[in-house]
Amino acid sequence: MSNWSACSQEVLAHTKKTVGGPVSMKKWTSLFLALAMTIFLPACGSAGNPDTASKPPVSSSIPTAAETPAPTATETPAEEPAENEAATPEDSSSVLIAYFSWSGNTEAMAGMIQEQTGGDLFAIEPETPYTGDYNALLEQAQQEQADNARPALAAQVENWEQYDTVFVGYPNWWSDAPMIVLSFLESYDCTGKTVIPFCTSGGGGFGHSVDSVTTSAAGATVLEGLHVSGSRVESAQSDITAWLDELGV
Repeated sequence: MSNWSACSQEVLAHTKKTVGGPVSMKKWTSLFLALAMTIFLPACGSAGNPDTASKPPVSSSIPTAAETPAPTATETPAEEPAENEAATPEDSSSVLIAYFSWSGNTEAMAGMIQEQTGGDLFAIEPETPYTGDYNALLEQAQQEQADNARPALAAQVENWEQYDTVFVGYPNWWSDAPMIVLSFLESYDCTGKTVIPFCTSGGGGFGHSVDSVTTSAAGATVLEGLHVSGSRVESAQSDITAWLDELGV
């Protein structure tokens, strides 16, 4: 049923109850006006106030805390590092501690000497490293002695001329210095240098290695060296101190 029909019936029913008899033209006019107001006034009200459920959602333009970027600190240019100061002649040491070490004992002894003298450390290393197998090493060392070999060096000492005193350390191999140590000494002009040998071994002392060092360091003054058994290197600090004091180094 339409809104018009429903409203008409309601108005007619109300009119009959009110007037209680036939309806005149004047009354029909009043009835028509009442009916028109009943139909159009609700329609106007609905047009002016739409259902709130039909309203589209309104998005907020205010960003949430998660959307708002945190303020960042102002970036400043990093300061340029200061230029390195040039080394002066006074900063250079006149003492060199050169050593060859296979097991680490001679290296440890060299470190103790360096601590007391303040000299520069230099590891004597062959271009082709020695084997790490002990038995194979014994055979290789013996063969090098038999051949009077001079293995090639992996590196050279820079500014050799600045050093007046050169400590030379090595293990005792077959009662002599390893051939790589002789290669080292013969690579430089040792004239006027003071050469001081130090040695580690399993009990053979220097053997005849000092003679080999003296021959290879031609023109140098060779001072009394120090031998320390490999098993005593860790406790040899006092012996090294007494030896250096005696040498006046």
